[in-house]
Order: sequence, then C-alpha cells, then structure tokens
Amino acid sequence: MNTINLQKQFGRMGARLEFTSKSERFNVNISRDKRGPFFDITLDSDRWEPIILDLQPEQRHLLLLIRDQTNDDATKSKYLCGHDERDWFIAAVPEASGASNVRSAMEALKPAEVLAAQTRKNVKMRNRNRRRNEAFIRQGEWFFLPETNINPPKWMILSDEPLIRGSGKPHTAETLYRTGGTTVYVNRQYPNGLSEENYRRLVQEDKAKAGDFRVQRLNPKVYVKGRITHSDHKTVILNDWHRVVPNTEHLAVSMSHLAFID
Repeated sequence: MNTINLQKQFGRMGARLEFTSKSERFNVNISRDKRGPFFDITLDSDRWEPIILDLQPEQRHLLLLIRDQTNDDATKSKYLCGHDERDWFIAAVPEASGASNVRSAMEALKPAEVLAAQTRKNVKMRNRNRRRNEAFIRQGEWFFLPETNINPPKWMILSDEPLIRGSGKPHTAETLYRTGGTTVYVNRQYPNGLSEENYRRLVQEDKAKAGDFRVQRLNPKVYVKGRITHSDHKTVILNDWHRVVPNTEHLAVSMSHLAFID
C-alpha cells in the first residue's frame, strides 16, 4: 500500500489522510485533532487495499474503493469522500450501482424519486449535482422535491421537527407534516426504532425502560416547509411544501464500515 501517494491524492482536494493501527476489520472515519478534521482509515494493509478510482480536485471529491486482497470475490466497498458546504463527509455508495467515478457515485446516491424528477424536469447534466436545480434542493443526505397538491390538516402540522436517520446529527424542519408509515419506538440504543411488538416485549422485561423511548414513524411520507437547519450546512428556505427523501447510502453494505455518519 502506497500511503504517501494516497495522502498526496487526498491532499489534491485539500484534505488530510491518516492511517491508524492495524485491524482485521477496516473503518473509514472523519476525525479531528489540533490541526482540524481529517480522513482517518484503520485497516490491516496485508489484507485491505485502498484505491482511488477517481479524483476531482476542483469539486473537492474523490471515489475511494477498499478491496479485500485475500478474496477476489469479496464485496468491494466504495465511498464518496469530499467537502460539502462547511465540512468533509464520507458517503457509502451502494454496491449494486457499479459506480466507477465521482459523477456516477453521486447519481447512485440519489433515490428513485430524485432520478425521476430530474429526468421529468429535463435537468441538464452539468446541473444534476448542484445542491439546487429545477428538480430538487439538497441539504446533506436529504433531498427536497417540490409538491403542489399538499394541503395537510392544521392539527397534523408540526414545528421544529428533526429529520434524522440512524445516529447522525438531525436536520431541523421549521414546519413538517408526516403521513403513513409504521409506528416505531426510538432511543439512543435503538436509533432505527423498535416495532410495537418488540417494544412491548422489552418493556415487559424492564418497565423502567419505557420512558426512555419516543414514538416516531418509520418510512412515512414526509413534507416540509420553511427553514431547514443543520450545523454543518447552509440553511435552506422552502416557501412551499416539499417531499423529503433521503439518499441511498442505507442500501450500501459498506456503510457498516463507516465510523462517522452525518
């Protein structure tokens, strides 16, 4: 493994790359020290080989592949690494996409609703990965698609609601409306939620745990309006209702190797 060359490639987009102690399982992380944030990869170089498939210095993005040198048939993990507005990020790219460069990785991270919208709106190729175009507005991993036929009952409209997936820092929507989906019970130990059946089983075993959960909806349709805020991103202002959809990172097996999740 040529660590110096890899560090130079990350340096071309203005980032630092550091390698830490050996490990049978590799991890990709964004860490911080006195000099600021840096990309931090932990791996056993006798087993894992990191390869940069594509580098776009002007965009401050690159596509990183990590392969298992001991098993040619093993799943190859791909990560889009780059800078988005205010900070560095890492996004696991779904393996089924076959992404081979930065552009195709960005497209692979778009859900079907977004791909359909940019086709329907005839968004030009050069504008498809902007944070704002005719089809959508993006803030981090969330896409906002304009909706014209939304008129929710006032009693169902919520204020200052979090948009959160997994254990990441929430984005906050000034005005939000949810419909459909499945009831789940969420806390720090179960950030993706427990079903009603599993929650009741857990509470029966230990009633003291009941107060630690909050009720949320899994996979509802979510619409937002107003200010969308997050500490790592520029505030987005939506004057009309927009459908909210997350990127496809959750479909990537390689996401399990991410120690840092936005």
